[in-house]
Amino acid sequence: MKEGYEVVAVNYWKSINNEFRKITLDFWNTLLLIHDSLEFQEIAGFLNKFPRPGKILYISLTKTNDAIRPHFKNIKAKIFVVDCVSSLVFEKKGLQDCLFEPTPSNLNEMVELLDKYSKKIEPDIIVLDSLSQFIDLSSVSTSKGRDLYSFLDYLKNRYSKTSYRFIILYDNTLSKELANLPSTGVDVILKYEVIMGRIDWKDNV
Repeated sequence: MKEGYEVVAVNYWKSINNEFRKITLDFWNTLLLIHDSLEFQEIAGFLNKFPRPGKILYISLTKTNDAIRPHFKNIKAKIFVVDCVSSLVFEKKGLQDCLFEPTPSNLNEMVELLDKYSKKIEPDIIVLDSLSQFIDLSSVSTSKGRDLYSFLDYLKNRYSKTSYRFIILYDNTLSKELANLPSTGVDVILKYEVIMGRIDWKDNV
């Protein structure tokens, strides 16, 4: 965040004509959340808007458990983190609410990780952070597009009759034009936009 700037607003752009609170209550299997924020507390704030989150399984491909855990302290849910970053630097043993895994190199390995921990934790919400580690939605090749839709189809076919919900994050901090959104592969697409502004705190004379 730039010095002297603060968050002045947060917008949620959606691909369906429902209010945001209704979206959190409606039934859906997969939600794609596109965001432009580097601040993890904004993502934690989004998760905290769900009225009955239950257990959340957070699979992190971008940040360590130590980095994100403090931002979960006010969330109304039990959080289990699968940290796929720390093992790149050093070996760590699993904790009660955090487990460590090597970073999956493709979406097939991501499926294996999801299946393993959804069965072990039985969460209500599964968060994948972030799809941008596997694909660039501003420019998708035929093979990458095929892999993406195979992944999304698997989630829908495997989990649509369960109570699990998937929130798939996509990091678009470079604000690219996303011409290849998988609108037929997910139930809801939201764009999370943080608006920054410079605040002048000087008293008027």
